[in-house]
Amino acid sequence: MEIKVQPILKFHGVDIPNVNVNLTRHFNNESDQPEVELEIMPKVFYPEGKQNEFTIIIDLKISSKDYFNIAIVAFGSFELNKPTNDLESKTFINTNAPAIMFPYVRSFLSTLTSNLGSGIIPIILPPHFFKGDLEEFKAETKS
Repeated sequence: MEIKVQPILKFHGVDIPNVNVNLTRHFNNESDQPEVELEIMPKVFYPEGKQNEFTIIIDLKISSKDYFNIAIVAFGSFELNKPTNDLESKTFINTNAPAIMFPYVRSFLSTLTSNLGSGIIPIILPPHFFKGDLEEFKAETKS
Protein backbone atom coordinates (compact mmCIF):
# COMPACT_ATOMS: atom_id res chain seq x y z
CA MET A 1 0.00 0.00 0.00
CA GLU A 2 1.33 3.39 -0.97
CA ILE A 3 0.83 6.30 1.41
CA LYS A 4 0.93 9.82 0.03
CA VAL A 5 1.19 13.06 1.95
CA GLN A 6 -1.52 15.59 1.15
CA PRO A 7 0.60 18.64 0.20
CA ILE A 8 -2.11 21.32 0.03
CA LEU A 9 -3.42 21.54 3.60
CA LYS A 10 -1.36 21.33 6.81
CA PHE A 11 -3.03 20.90 10.19
CA HIS A 12 -1.07 22.30 13.15
CA GLY A 13 -3.40 21.17 15.93
CA VAL A 14 -6.31 22.17 18.16
CA ASP A 15 -6.32 24.49 21.16
CA ILE A 16 -9.30 24.61 23.53
CA PRO A 17 -9.05 27.94 25.37
CA ASN A 18 -12.55 28.04 26.83
CA VAL A 19 -14.68 25.37 28.50
CA ASN A 20 -17.74 26.10 30.61
CA VAL A 21 -19.62 23.31 32.39
CA ASN A 22 -22.72 23.89 34.50
CA LEU A 23 -24.39 20.83 36.04
CA THR A 24 -27.74 21.79 37.51
CA ARG A 25 -29.19 18.37 38.29
CA HIS A 26 -27.74 14.84 38.48
CA PHE A 27 -28.97 11.98 36.37
CA ASN A 28 -30.73 9.42 38.57
CA ASN A 29 -29.91 6.46 36.33
CA GLU A 30 -29.00 5.50 32.78
CA SER A 31 -32.66 5.52 31.71
CA ASP A 32 -33.03 9.08 33.01
CA GLN A 33 -31.72 10.62 29.78
CA PRO A 34 -33.41 13.87 28.87
CA GLU A 35 -33.40 15.39 25.42
CA VAL A 36 -30.09 17.02 24.48
CA GLU A 37 -29.76 20.11 22.31
CA LEU A 38 -26.62 20.57 20.23
CA GLU A 39 -25.39 23.69 18.46
CA ILE A 40 -22.16 23.68 16.44
CA MET A 41 -21.06 27.01 15.02
CA PRO A 42 -17.88 26.82 12.93
CA LYS A 43 -16.24 30.02 11.73
CA VAL A 44 -13.04 30.87 9.91
CA PHE A 45 -10.49 33.51 10.88
CA TYR A 46 -7.87 34.84 8.46
CA PRO A 47 -4.95 36.47 10.32
CA GLU A 48 -3.95 39.82 8.88
CA GLY A 49 -0.81 39.69 6.76
CA LYS A 50 -0.70 35.88 6.52
CA GLN A 51 -2.06 34.83 3.12
CA ASN A 52 -1.62 31.08 3.62
CA GLU A 53 -2.80 30.63 7.21
CA PHE A 54 -6.24 30.43 8.76
CA THR A 55 -7.92 29.30 11.96
CA ILE A 56 -11.15 27.35 12.25
CA ILE A 57 -13.13 28.31 15.36
CA ILE A 58 -15.69 25.79 16.56
CA ASP A 59 -18.13 27.11 19.13
CA LEU A 60 -19.96 24.10 20.55
CA LYS A 61 -22.94 24.35 22.89
CA ILE A 62 -24.65 21.29 24.25
CA SER A 63 -27.39 21.42 26.85
CA SER A 64 -30.24 19.56 28.41
CA LYS A 65 -32.99 21.52 30.10
CA ASP A 66 -32.78 21.28 33.90
CA TYR A 67 -29.64 19.06 33.75
CA PHE A 68 -26.57 20.69 32.22
CA ASN A 69 -25.05 23.32 29.92
CA ILE A 70 -21.65 22.83 28.31
CA ALA A 71 -19.90 25.36 26.08
CA ILE A 72 -16.58 24.70 24.36
CA VAL A 73 -14.57 27.00 22.11
CA ALA A 74 -11.85 25.33 20.04
CA PHE A 75 -9.30 26.79 17.61
CA GLY A 76 -7.77 24.70 14.83
CA SER A 77 -4.65 26.10 13.14
CA PHE A 78 -4.15 25.39 9.44
CA GLU A 79 -1.85 26.37 6.62
CA LEU A 80 -2.28 26.08 2.85
CA ASN A 81 0.47 25.90 0.25
CA LYS A 82 -1.32 28.66 -1.68
CA PRO A 83 -3.26 31.83 -0.79
CA THR A 84 -6.55 31.30 1.03
CA ASN A 85 -8.60 33.37 -1.42
CA ASP A 86 -8.82 31.08 -4.49
CA LEU A 87 -11.69 28.67 -5.22
CA GLU A 88 -9.81 25.42 -4.50
CA SER A 89 -8.56 26.84 -1.19
CA LYS A 90 -12.12 27.76 -0.15
CA THR A 91 -13.17 24.11 -0.57
CA PHE A 92 -10.41 23.00 1.79
CA ILE A 93 -11.25 25.79 4.25
CA ASN A 94 -15.03 25.31 4.31
CA THR A 95 -15.25 21.52 4.17
CA ASN A 96 -11.99 19.71 4.87
CA ALA A 97 -10.58 21.84 7.70
CA PRO A 98 -13.65 21.61 9.99
CA ALA A 99 -13.93 17.88 9.22
CA ILE A 100 -10.28 17.36 10.21
CA MET A 101 -10.69 19.37 13.43
CA PHE A 102 -14.09 18.12 14.64
CA PRO A 103 -12.97 14.66 15.88
CA TYR A 104 -10.60 16.38 18.33
CA VAL A 105 -13.44 18.48 19.77
CA ARG A 106 -15.69 15.43 19.84
CA SER A 107 -13.07 13.41 21.71
CA PHE A 108 -12.48 16.25 24.18
CA LEU A 109 -16.21 16.42 25.00
CA SER A 110 -16.42 12.65 25.49
CA THR A 111 -13.40 12.62 27.80
CA LEU A 112 -14.65 15.64 29.75
CA THR A 113 -18.13 14.24 30.34
CA SER A 114 -16.72 10.78 31.18
CA ASN A 115 -14.68 12.34 33.99
CA LEU A 116 -17.41 14.47 35.58
CA GLY A 117 -18.55 11.67 37.88
CA SER A 118 -22.15 10.69 38.39
CA GLY A 119 -23.45 14.14 37.52
CA ILE A 120 -23.73 13.35 33.84
CA ILE A 121 -23.48 10.42 31.48
CA PRO A 122 -20.65 10.47 28.91
CA ILE A 123 -21.66 12.39 25.79
CA ILE A 124 -20.52 10.97 22.47
CA LEU A 125 -21.38 13.19 19.53
CA PRO A 126 -22.12 11.57 16.17
CA PRO A 127 -19.84 12.40 13.24
CA HIS A 128 -20.65 15.74 11.70
CA PHE A 129 -20.35 16.72 8.04
CA PHE A 130 -19.66 20.31 7.10
CA LYS A 131 -20.86 21.91 3.89
CA GLY A 132 -21.44 25.43 2.71
CA ASP A 133 -19.43 28.55 3.37
CA LEU A 134 -18.19 29.25 6.87
CA GLU A 135 -18.96 32.58 8.49
CA GLU A 136 -15.82 34.70 8.71
CA PHE A 137 -14.76 35.75 12.20
CA LYS A 138 -13.49 39.33 12.29
CA ALA A 139 -11.34 40.42 15.22
CA GLU A 140 -12.54 43.62 16.86
CA THR A 141 -10.01 46.39 17.07
CA LYS A 142 -10.09 48.82 19.98
CA SER A 143 -8.77 52.33 19.68
